[in-house]
Formats: sequence, structure tokens, C-alpha cells
Amino acid sequence: MLYILLKHAVMGVCRALTSFLLLGGHAAAMQYDNSALTITNVATPDPFVTIFKGRYYFTFTAGNRVEIWSSRSLVDIESSADRHVVWTPPQGTDHSADLWAPELHALRGRWYVYYAAANPAHGNKSHRMYVLGGPPTSEDPCRGQWEFLGRLHAMQDQWAIDGTVLELNGQLYFVYSGWPFDNQDDSDLTQQLFIVRLSDPTSASSPATVISTPQHDWEITREGNGTNHGINEGPQFLQSPDGGTAWQGLVFSCGGSWTHEYKMGTLKYLGGDPLNLASWRKSDEPLMQSRRHGPGPYGPGHGSFITLGGQTIAIYHATDHPSSGWDNRRARVQRVAFTRDGPYMGRSRGLDMQKQDGGLVKRMKLRLGMSAKSKAEAASEKNLKMLLGSC
Repeated sequence: MLYILLKHAVMGVCRALTSFLLLGGHAAAMQYDNSALTITNVATPDPFVTIFKGRYYFTFTAGNRVEIWSSRSLVDIESSADRHVVWTPPQGTDHSADLWAPELHALRGRWYVYYAAANPAHGNKSHRMYVLGGPPTSEDPCRGQWEFLGRLHAMQDQWAIDGTVLELNGQLYFVYSGWPFDNQDDSDLTQQLFIVRLSDPTSASSPATVISTPQHDWEITREGNGTNHGINEGPQFLQSPDGGTAWQGLVFSCGGSWTHEYKMGTLKYLGGDPLNLASWRKSDEPLMQSRRHGPGPYGPGHGSFITLGGQTIAIYHATDHPSSGWDNRRARVQRVAFTRDGPYMGRSRGLDMQKQDGGLVKRMKLRLGMSAKSKAEAASEKNLKMLLGSC
């Protein structure tokens, strides 16, 4: 009973904080608490979370299968989850290798999983988007039957990964990362974001339109040998807690996912036809990145978002070491604030730059990753754990 009372008190504080953060710009940023929790010990890249009937459903890139974890607690989901493999592709097919970034969606009365997969004979350049169909949305997605529905119907043949579904003005759309059409068979240097209209959860009803091309320096990873990778990927829909009145759009990942420079940016939806490039405006700076000399975690990206107690929570992957590359990308959770300028996550991981004081000694400890948590930080993490304990 005491735990329940404390949890409701925390949720009340969170709702009040959210309302305050929606009011101001710089003042809200100054108050932002970017405490983050690591919720998995094993590698769980590209984490995606859905909430259904008091349970969290967690998917991630497992490589050779689509696996869903189900638990009443997100903060300890790795130890508490029931684990279900809902799909393992037949070996030797054109969709049996490198299954990436599965997402679980409840759409039009049925559960669907969208994921990318490749032909083992052709490797990465053969990645395309595929769909699984599951039980009705009235049922637990881990208890019913799943079937392979193939590629997204009527979608142009193009290298495509990281597909997600969003609804704007009552219409479903599919957004994904793809190679440019003028070099769609052999371009691993540029990834753009595309959008198509859907007539139903498995069928495209419009040509693909580009809504984001890497243009800022922070969207580009430079190898040092003259090779530059301009990457936009991992799009996720996000809206402010007021139903999107203040802000709605996409959060995307950019830079090389194999580097500590991986980060997240935003595309604001301005209204109008979502298939029109002019309906989207890219942020001038990242939503979040790892600080060059900070304590980490590093390369935060490919996040998804849930709402709990009136507060928006991001789930994303990051590594503990700047040189980890694609290894040990573990799931983290962190609050998202909203200012008059849109979503705010502290700009950089680690302690918010605006909170750093105490002189040279403290700054050196932060740089070396040796700073002890303050009582306020510990209390904030405890509150976040309580919020994520059950939904």
C-alpha cells in the first residue's frame, strides 16, 4: 500500500513537472533532469517498447529472429520478462539474414511487427522491410499465432530499414530509412528518411517521398580517409503530452551507429500533407548526443517513446565505452521534457552541462567518470525507477 501511495505521489509530481516544462523554453531546459537508467545488461540494440493492459512489450534487434519480452516492470525487464520468439525465418530465403529493428504495433484491430531483413546470399544491400501479422489487439500479442505477410505491399523496391508506422489526421503513414533512388543498389554512404501513405497496415498507397536528407555537420560521420557517411535512420513518432498540440513529429538517429558520434535529431511536423517535404522542419542541433569528453553512455540512438503518468519516457540504446562500436548496445531510459521549442533531452548525455559547477576538480572527475551521485541525482533515479516499476 505504501508503495502504491508513493508511486501515485511521484506520478502527480511528474504531471506537474510536465505542465511546467510545456510553458517555458530556456527556463524549462535549466530545470531538466536527464537522469538515465540502464535496463538491460545484455546487448539490446534498437529497443522498442509498447504498453498493453498493464504490461510492457519490448523488442530489439536479435539478428536471426523476432523476439518479444513481456513484463509488468520495465526497470528490471531483463530479469522479470517472459520471452517469446514469435518469428524465425526459414533458412536460405531472401529474408533470413540480419533481421533488424523489429517494432510491435497495434493497428486497425490487429497486432503487426515491422522489421528489416536481408538475403544471406547478397548481404546488406538486399535489406527490405517485412511485416508479420499477429492476433487481434484484444489479445496478448505473445499468446496468439503469428504469420509472415511478406514485404510491405506496393512499396517501391529499394534498400530499406528501420520502418515505423504513425498516424496523422486519421491516416496511417510508414516512415523508413532508405538509400537514394538514384543510387539505390550500391549506396552505403547516404541514408535518407522516406514516407509513404498506407491504405491499410500492410499496403502502401503512394510513392515514397524524401522528408530528410543528411545536411548538418552533426548528421555526418567522417572516417578521416575522405569517406563521409551521411546517415538518417531509426525514425520514431513523438508528440507532446497535450496530444501533440505543442509539438509533434519524428525523432531520428544520425551519424555512424558504429561510433560514439551516433545521436538523435528531430523533424517537426508543421501540418499539411505529410508527403510534402515542406511539411517537415529539421532541428538545427541534435536532441541528444554523448559529450566528447563526458562519462557516457556513448552513441545514444534509435529510441522509442512511451507515456507514463503524464510524462514522456525515451528508450534508446547506448554503449558504456566510446570504442565499443556495435558491441554491447544496451537499453537505457530517460525523461523527455518539452519546451516551447519542442522536445528536450539535455543535448548531451551525462550530467546536463547547465548543472555543472564546483570548479576544476569536479569537472575533472566528470571527465574521468568518477563523480559520485549527489543525493538529488540518486533521488531522481529512484523516482524514475518507481515510475517504470509498473504501468
